[in-house]
Amino acid sequence: MKFAEHLSAHVTPEWNSQYIRYDDMKELLAQAVAKAQPFVDDSDNILREQFFFRVDEHFFQYCEKEATKINTFFAEKIAEALRRWETLKSEVGHIEQSRRHVSHRSGASGAEPSGNNEVHDETKSSTIKRRSEDQTAVTPLTRVLPERLVEKTREKQTQRVQYRKRNDLKLAFSEFYLMLVLLQNYQTLNFTGFRKILKKHDKLFQTTRGEEWRKLHIDPAPFHTSKRVEQLISDVETLYTDTLESGNRARAMKRLRVPPLEEKQSPAVTFRVGIFVGMICLLLPAVIALAANLHDSQSTKPLAWRQALFLYRSTFLVVLHIVLVGINVYGWSSSGVNHVLIFEIDPRNHLTYQQFLEIGTFLFVIWFLSFTGFILSSYFDFYPFIQPLGFVTLILLFLFNPTHTLYHHARFWFLKILGRIICAPFYRVGFADFWLGDQLTSLELIFFDIEYFFCFYIYDVGWWPVYSSSPTRGVLCQGWPQVLLQTILMILPSWFRFAQCLRRYRDTKQKFPHLVNAGKYASGFFVMGTNAARRATAINYFDSPTSNPFLYIWIIASFIGATYKVIWDLKMDWGFFDKNAGENKFLRDQIVYPSRFYYYAAIVENVLFRYIWVINVFMQFRTRSAEYADVIGFIFGLIEIFRRFVWNYFRLENEHLNNCGEFRAVRDISIAPISTVVDHGTLEEMMDNDMGIKNRRKGKRHDLSPKINKSFMDDNEVTTARTTSINSNPITEELNTTIEALKPQISHDESSESHAFL
Repeated sequence: MKFAEHLSAHVTPEWNSQYIRYDDMKELLAQAVAKAQPFVDDSDNILREQFFFRVDEHFFQYCEKEATKINTFFAEKIAEALRRWETLKSEVGHIEQSRRHVSHRSGASGAEPSGNNEVHDETKSSTIKRRSEDQTAVTPLTRVLPERLVEKTREKQTQRVQYRKRNDLKLAFSEFYLMLVLLQNYQTLNFTGFRKILKKHDKLFQTTRGEEWRKLHIDPAPFHTSKRVEQLISDVETLYTDTLESGNRARAMKRLRVPPLEEKQSPAVTFRVGIFVGMICLLLPAVIALAANLHDSQSTKPLAWRQALFLYRSTFLVVLHIVLVGINVYGWSSSGVNHVLIFEIDPRNHLTYQQFLEIGTFLFVIWFLSFTGFILSSYFDFYPFIQPLGFVTLILLFLFNPTHTLYHHARFWFLKILGRIICAPFYRVGFADFWLGDQLTSLELIFFDIEYFFCFYIYDVGWWPVYSSSPTRGVLCQGWPQVLLQTILMILPSWFRFAQCLRRYRDTKQKFPHLVNAGKYASGFFVMGTNAARRATAINYFDSPTSNPFLYIWIIASFIGATYKVIWDLKMDWGFFDKNAGENKFLRDQIVYPSRFYYYAAIVENVLFRYIWVINVFMQFRTRSAEYADVIGFIFGLIEIFRRFVWNYFRLENEHLNNCGEFRAVRDISIAPISTVVDHGTLEEMMDNDMGIKNRRKGKRHDLSPKINKSFMDDNEVTTARTTSINSNPITEELNTTIEALKPQISHDESSESHAFL
């Protein structure tokens, strides 16, 4: 593997701009050699050497500039690490002091009963005054027992608090250890980069000036000679083992372990995904064939396709969303977008894209089997509606399974975030909270179908025969109460995000962007409210639907809401239409994905799908498609899921670039620890090996310069450092200018030497 590929694969994404610009320096040398080719053809070694000597002046100036940048960044990170280290040591001292205090109090309280027993024995030995003493003892005991109960409760509460603090401290140590490992590898990669580029310089220029410059400027550089990071790593391991793991080093290192850069996929998971995909390929045509040929049951009754649509479409959207998130994770990982850091999930235990696909494809197989069972059981008139109910039950059992199986950590992380979303005003909001909340807003159709699901299974379903039903329906399952209940359920996702925005405003006191973002979700309340009014009054305007005033109010509210959301998507969530976009017209100065076409296509797709609701307007005018309103609603749900799938790519890309601007990489897991004794010769041989790590090999380096721009993001206030487009290369332009300036000067020197010789 070439070092340029190795560097691109191993860099910490959030520190990209602070690494050696190996590609630019390599290109500089290549262009210098190309410009010197005429001197080689003329066999004029003196002029060639003179040309290379003058190029070296600029090349070594650039190398010195890079070394200064690296030394400065390394010094800043060392200072930050030392501050964190002092804080952690102080916290450890407080935790240990509190633990000793609690154990001392519990020991003292444990000594009290023996004294009380001795007093009680003495009272027993007196037979004359036993009754009187027992009566006088009643009053103190009634006071002492509640006091002891309160004391025990306080001790238990204190122990729970100490336990939580101890776990939080372990997590803090784990993140700090990751940071130190990143910094250690930052040292090694940059030093190796200088060794490689200067070695290439000497080989191309046929000189030893590169090696001499390295020994003079790089070998004694602080980022190479400093052993502070290695010492901190050793100190962290010792302190963590002795104080937080009771001297158990194996358990301590398991907790501190840094996962390797290459996120190896499990062959078993890969095999299962292949099996499930193959089964889907067989089941899909089978379902289509059955649906096309079986129209009536054996009792000549038509199959319940409309009920099947309502009962199966929501679960289909959920499973499809899981698969698309798996594809999202693959795209983020392959492009270098650090979703693990952004979501602040455990870097040592999280789902890979293949595991997402495994879950999604497995559920799809069960979905198709359930739907096939529904068709066949409907044909044979044998309890068909058990099938969709059984599938929903299976999903709930999978999600709430309490055993440590079936990706236990991931499932309970999801449930925890979901609980925080439901209780949004009462918890601080993180990126994972509002990201998952946004996913729920794209699944509003599921909340709409919840009402139908419960009403159907309570009042409508007939287990035997198929079409028997309850003579009466509940109040909430008919008329305007039904419309009201459906509207309330559909408003819930927007309410969750609205409450999160208010909580963010409470925590930050910033009206923009949080109150403005809350207004975006509040506009959804008006859209659903006016639509509910239109539906509830539709029976009054059955002969003339266009006379319904709520129809036009709904259209106006929908247009305003869609426009509001489109502007927020493009400008705030994605960061597009930046005035400093440079060559990335209408986008932003930094892009991660390889082609600008993806960005422009996403803009068109997002605008188009945000206004696709207009089709519903034409359905109000008694067109032929009105009878397919339920199917069209399902298609709208599919379109919204796809729009959110595309939205996820650019939302996390924007957040990733914000982290790059802050150089925030505390929880980055892309680097594995390197031995404190580094054999650079062996390391270079490993880098030149054809077999190498391939993760992030296509990831781009995000160039961030001192030019700072303020960017207010949805639910995230950060100051991002950005520069001109990564597609431009100022170093190459500078080289061309320099070389063009050198060539006539060398020619002038050549003519002067010729005149002097004559």
